[in-house]
Order: sequence, then C-alpha cells, then structure tokens
Amino acid sequence: MHGVWNKPLPWRILLAMLVVALLALRLSGPSNLEADAQGRNVGYIMDVVWQGHWLVQQDVLGRIMSKPPLHTWMGAAFAEIGGIDRLTLALPSALSVLALAVLVFEIGRRRYGTLAGGLAGLAVVLAPMMSKHVTLVRTDALFSLAVAAAAFAAHRAWTRGEGWTQFWVWAAVATLTKGPLGLVLGAAGLLAWFWERRGNPALPPPRGGQGAGIALFLLLTLGWLLPAILAAGQPLTDKLFFEELIGQATGVGKGGFPARNLPKPALFFILRFLPFSLFAAYGLWRVVRHPATNAWDRRFERFLFCWIAGGILIFSLGSHFRGDLLLPLWPAGALLAGREMARLAERASRPLTVAALAGLIALDLAGAWWLYHGKPARESEEVRYTLAAEDAARALAASGLDVRRIHHLDTPVTLQLGLGTFRTWTSEDDALRLARGAEPFLLATEAPENFPRLFGAGGPALQEVFRWPAKEDGKAAVRVFANTAAQSGRSTPR
Repeated sequence: MHGVWNKPLPWRILLAMLVVALLALRLSGPSNLEADAQGRNVGYIMDVVWQGHWLVQQDVLGRIMSKPPLHTWMGAAFAEIGGIDRLTLALPSALSVLALAVLVFEIGRRRYGTLAGGLAGLAVVLAPMMSKHVTLVRTDALFSLAVAAAAFAAHRAWTRGEGWTQFWVWAAVATLTKGPLGLVLGAAGLLAWFWERRGNPALPPPRGGQGAGIALFLLLTLGWLLPAILAAGQPLTDKLFFEELIGQATGVGKGGFPARNLPKPALFFILRFLPFSLFAAYGLWRVVRHPATNAWDRRFERFLFCWIAGGILIFSLGSHFRGDLLLPLWPAGALLAGREMARLAERASRPLTVAALAGLIALDLAGAWWLYHGKPARESEEVRYTLAAEDAARALAASGLDVRRIHHLDTPVTLQLGLGTFRTWTSEDDALRLARGAEPFLLATEAPENFPRLFGAGGPALQEVFRWPAKEDGKAAVRVFANTAAQSGRSTPR
C-alpha cells in the first residue's frame, strides 16, 4: 500500500488524537480515584505538594511509600503548575501512554515499514487496558515506557557492540519508578543471544563498555535511595525491600508462595490485549517456526520473543500477580502484532483495511464510553464511594468549619483532596487523648461504629457538628465530631 500509509506524520497525529480522546473521555466521566489503590499515589503527591516531602512520602493512612518516587515527582511537578486535580494526576500516565505508542511506532516503521509501525502503535493505544491506564494514578504506564526504552537501547547496543550507557540510564529511570524489576525486564530480550548462539557457536557475547553506564545507574538510583534511607530509616527499607521486593516475589509475610499464579500471566497476556494479542501470538509462533533468514531481522524478532517469554516467566514464578503487570511486555507484543497485521493488510484491499481500522477505533472508543460513562460506571462501588467523598468535601468546605483543624480517623483520600488538606489518619488512642483535652478538637470519620471507645458508652463527650448527607436516617458518608472545648469556642453549623 502507498500514499498515507507510508507517511509517518499522519500516524503520529492519529496516535496523539486517540490518546487525547481517551483522556478526555475518561476525565469527562465520573471519578474513580478510590479504585485500583490509586489513593496511595494520590496521597504521595499531596504529601509532596502540600507538605514539601519530596524525598520520602506517605499516604493519608500514614503508610510510608511502597515504590520509588519518580512517578510521584512527575505528578507533583504538574500539580505545582496546575494544582492537584484529575487532569494533573492523570498526566504522567497519559503522556507515558502517548510516548510509548510513538516509540513503538518509530521502532516498528524502521524495522518493518511505516504501515506495520502504525498498526503496532495502534495496538498500544487501542489495547483494552489502555483506556484504564491513560488516567490511572499509578506507576504502570511510566514504568512500561522506561522498560521499553531500556529494552530497545539494549538491543541497539547488542547489535552495535557499543552504547550501553543509554540502556543503563533508562534502567535507572525504570528502577526509580517501580524498583529493580525494570532492569530485569529491560534486559530480558538479551536472552536471545543464547538462542542465536545455538546456530552460531562462534557468536561473541554482547560487547561494549559497561562501566560508565553502571556508574550512572548507581548514581541515579542510590542518589535517591541512600538519602531516603538516612531520612526515613528502617520503615523505608522494610517497605521497599522486605514487604515489596521480597514479599511480592516469594509471598513471605503475604500468605503466598512462589509460582502460585503459574498459568495466569500467559492467559492474561492474551485476554488483556485482545484482539491484537491474537496477532502477537501468531507472531511468536512464526518466530519459532519460520524465523527470518536475515540475521539482523532474526536477532530482533528473537529479542522481542525473549522479552515477552522472559517477562511471562518472571511473573509466573512470582507470588504476586495482577494483569496490569504485563504492560511492560506489550511493546514487544505490539510490534509483532503490527508486523502480522501489516502483512494481512497488504493482501487486503485498501477500503477493507480502512474500514477494519475505523471499526476497531470506533469499537474501542465506544467500549471505553460504555465502561466509564455507562452502566458499569454507575454501578461501580468505587465510583459511588469516590463521588460521595467529593460531595462530602464540597459540603464540608462550605460548612463554616475550619477544615485545616480537622483530624481524620478513617476518611478517604478523596475527601482531603477536595478539602485541600493533608493529615494522616489519627489513631483511636490519639483521638481519645485529644478529645479529652482542653484544646478544641474536630474529628472526621465515616464509620464511628468501628470505634466504640470514642463513640460508645463511656467515651469522651463528642457532639456531631457535621453530617453528609445531612439526613439523620441512613448511613452518612462523612461525619465530623467536636469535643467540649470546640463546642464552647463557637457554634458550628451542620
């Protein structure tokens, strides 16, 4: 095919327009910030912007950071410019998805032609997972971009016999986003050397100096980690290394065991990236059964195969698994899928190919609209919980109470996000001490029945001064109580 298919600019524009469309579609729908454990990352960003804790963060529950801070720093940088809202919180992920799609397109068009690269880029943007990740306040999209950049840099350095510094820099970016797994996934494709060596025993190992790259990797990663450990001490090392790194891999302390999810990663790789994963699976089969005759092409396709297979093996042997973890493997899958789809498109007529692409785009956008605006969104418990917290924040801000003095017992992060405050949860013991003190004390909770020592018989004299919704019957989303000192200081409206 000729014409627009072989012009890079229209493909880049299309990819950008699709990402913007998904972003706008998501942001115009109801918020779900309380879903998918986004509250932690939202809390980290609030801690940076409103408390100035750039080195080590905690969430509103008082839990120390569970991942390195690069995603938090990016979100905080946008928030410093535009304030903390759904757009600035989503920008790190949205821009990462766009950059990942463009990166895959550029690699694909240089390797397999502009049409294959464009279809590979579409496979990134239109994969079912992407409508979720384009606004998800988590590290996955940024981590996947860093892993992909590291992997492509590793392949280039392997084929050229030099230039490993770029690989180590991107590996450091991945490590500062989610941990050392980024280094492993970025280098997984290099297992193809052993495959290549079977056909050519004289094949030399990857060449090129590593010293400067390793030094930069250590400088970037330890440049944050060592000061952070000095500042936060054992709680940070326990969280990052024992609970997250070792705990997620082995299940120690989490009630799991290695390889407990053995069949899931391969199955989820197919299901989460349909229909493009079917072309990727066929591409993987062709790499094994009908490898490219050209050594340069064969080395690249085997690199992609080992990137995917090595990653699936790692996730299969680990104790912890969720489908989103496969996202760093999809750039390789998208490239194989783009190559196979381009071969099919070359044999089909242009009108049929255009109609198929238009149908895929329309189906993806319609599916995202239905999922995030339609019945599933309206029936989602997480969405209803988030919206209730947002409504409560607006009502509480207008109540006349000094929201900056409110202590929070168990309220969601979305409430404080709406109030513009950041206070970690108060323990029941501390709340009891403050409630019985001589200083005015305001306490917000969503479930007073869970704290009988505070609100049961024999507890301190606490009076409800705010409730949302205001109806006396039924469960309130948020309730605020004041002690005697606060009640005598002023009359606070409900």
